[in-house]
Amino acid sequence: MTVAKLPPPVEIDTETKKGVIEGLKKVLATFQQAGLVDPSATYQQVISDPETLQSFIATFQAKRDMVDDIVRPKDGKEPVRDEITPLVCGISLGQIQQLLVRTCAKKIFEADKPMETVTETITKKSMFGLIKKTEQIERQSVDPVEERKVRELSRYIAFGWQLPLLDAYRSKLSYPQIIEIGEDIVALPSAAHIDAVARFEPDKLKKVRTTVGADFGAILADRPQAIHGISVWNKDMYLFYRQALGDKAWTFFARDGAFFNVCAALDKPVAKIFGDMLCYIAAENLQEIQRLNIDKVEVMVNALKTAFGPRAAEILAIPSFGKDILRKVVDNLLHMSQEKDKLMLAFELSIKAMVPAIDEWLAKQH
Repeated sequence: MTVAKLPPPVEIDTETKKGVIEGLKKVLATFQQAGLVDPSATYQQVISDPETLQSFIATFQAKRDMVDDIVRPKDGKEPVRDEITPLVCGISLGQIQQLLVRTCAKKIFEADKPMETVTETITKKSMFGLIKKTEQIERQSVDPVEERKVRELSRYIAFGWQLPLLDAYRSKLSYPQIIEIGEDIVALPSAAHIDAVARFEPDKLKKVRTTVGADFGAILADRPQAIHGISVWNKDMYLFYRQALGDKAWTFFARDGAFFNVCAALDKPVAKIFGDMLCYIAAENLQEIQRLNIDKVEVMVNALKTAFGPRAAEILAIPSFGKDILRKVVDNLLHMSQEKDKLMLAFELSIKAMVPAIDEWLAKQH
């Protein structure tokens, strides 16, 4: 899965900012004349409303050829079709998007500050001179921790697709969590992913980040639930399963603790034979197969995958399959003494012959 990367940080002077804003207003006007954007929308409205800004960014990305005379590259050559080419204003489209999105986010965060009612002594002028009176007034409260949280969070907001996630970022993630996640916040593609990672304490996030290194963003993008499983294993075992399972490792590490207790008894060579079956097989079924030696485990795994094909994940995920079907099959294999190659072929045919009976059993499960 591709993980988003933040564009280089940008600080622009007043003159550059003025040029960027003028260019954006021209782009907005062009899209309005073409009926692609609400004709009543102003530039201030665009940068103040997440939905409007997201729609404007999407329109630009789909129709950028309409504004090639406005959005020009610094070198004056081919039309700009990426987010990294420097423009005549000195910065890239990615950096302009970052400025727009952060500006919008800042406005939303500022507007969301709670109001508090306080009692203050206010000095006012009157026709008789200065007078002091006590009044109750409303003002936006300032929470230092929340201020730091919003300031840190703003560093990692740079894309239009993040605009619908502003509320989830702020309401789900704590300041310490944001510190530990860092720029990999941009790897979280949805509110559901944010909610999943928010369930882990900062110290667990830190431990897992140290263990997985550069994989951290890929884990957040694919399956943040894997953080719990990774925290259970030491670094050596993490690297083993990561290499053995590839990107499917995130599915494996997202499984529950009870399953890992069963996996702990597997030797590495045996675990390699199971391979991606470890991402879906029920603990009860794994325990049954564990009764076999390494050669017969290979025979069993090959036979099950060959007989069931793409349905293997569905069937082997059913815990009762172990007791009702697999136990007898394993007992039979335990007492067979053929050479592995002959056993592989014979057992493959045997499991295939059982498929109709297994289908009947499956029908009764529902």
